Amino acid sequence: MKKEYDIELLHRGFEIHPEVPEDGMPLTDYFPNANQMFEQLKAMGQSYGVEFNNLTMMPNTNKALQLAEYATTVNKSTEFNTAMYKATFVDDINISLISELKKIAISVGISETEVDQVYTSSKYKDSLDQNKVYCREQNITSVPTFIINDQISIVGAQSPDRFKDIFKQLKNGSTTF
Repeated sequence: MKKEYDIELLHRGFEIHPEVPEDGMPLTDYFPNANQMFEQLKAMGQSYGVEFNNLTMMPNTNKALQLAEYATTVNKSTEFNTAMYKATFVDDINISLISELKKIAISVGISETEVDQVYTSSKYKDSLDQNKVYCREQNITSVPTFIINDQISIVGAQSPDRFKDIFKQLKNGSTTF
């Protein structure tokens, strides 16, 4: 769609479940019906060519989101977020663990030294705090949430056709969706 429309994609890290222990926890302890939930997710994703596997862990995403904030500053946001998605939802990697995050970062060209620097500074944790304020102000309570032209908020995964329809309407000057 980037070829068809002038799209600027900005990822904002938003920690939905900060109460999860730092190293994560078994997914079924957090969501007792997790297996049923993932069967539905896999079926829905399959129709759009999006792969999901059964997950075993509920990660604490704070460190991953801090690293994603850093990735934005070095023009690696899309690559890092894509790799983190695959690690989490396809490969069932516990992204709570810095050792796993380092592997993901290195795979997209972010060095281990850079990762270490992210966690020795409060800069990226502060960015997450600012994102939390932004999300509260925008009434965002779940991910993914897409905000288009600062006026349209779409919650949840959507089909490419849904986005194309919105972009066409915007291009034609429509303000109702």
